[in-house]
Amino acid sequence: MWLDDFEKAKEESLKLRKPVLLQFELDNCGGCKKLYDTTYQDEKVKSELENWFVPLKLDLLKNRDVRKIVSSYWTPSFYFMDHNGKSFYSFKGYLPPEEFRLLMRIGAAEAMIPKGKYDDALNILEDDSDNLSSGSLFNELQILKGEVIFLIQRDNSELKKIMKNIKEKDPESIQAKMYFWEE
Repeated sequence: MWLDDFEKAKEESLKLRKPVLLQFELDNCGGCKKLYDTTYQDEKVKSELENWFVPLKLDLLKNRDVRKIVSSYWTPSFYFMDHNGKSFYSFKGYLPPEEFRLLMRIGAAEAMIPKGKYDDALNILEDDSDNLSSGSLFNELQILKGEVIFLIQRDNSELKKIMKNIKEKDPESIQAKMYFWEE
């Protein structure tokens, strides 16, 4: 399932019209080991990873040319890229399955939105999101969902509603602090 060649991953991305999910790893990376032992064993993670992405794993030290493209220095680290190798979103560190599933949704949407694939991005952001609402990346996913709805409808009412809800439920979150509209 995982490719280990950057050029091949870009070719597959173009052919399959899916973003690349690049993971940098190292042999003695504890977070990488935990990903393989737990997160990548989760059936939902496996299915979504396979359905939504061209998965690519590269060694951080052996693939210096690719590392330079995205300025990577940590493992595990994740980069959501298009078929040209342009990165649209990144994250550093281990995540358990629920959080990784949120990350995949955000990364996929961030790769789709600049291409005008708003409906596809919205579908991925909404897919099973109610079952992921306890995750720490959920607020970020919700904000992105509101932004996509705005881009589709050119109406900010849903984004305002989402942000107000976050402000009420999680007032200390960074997303709550982003709410700037007067009541």
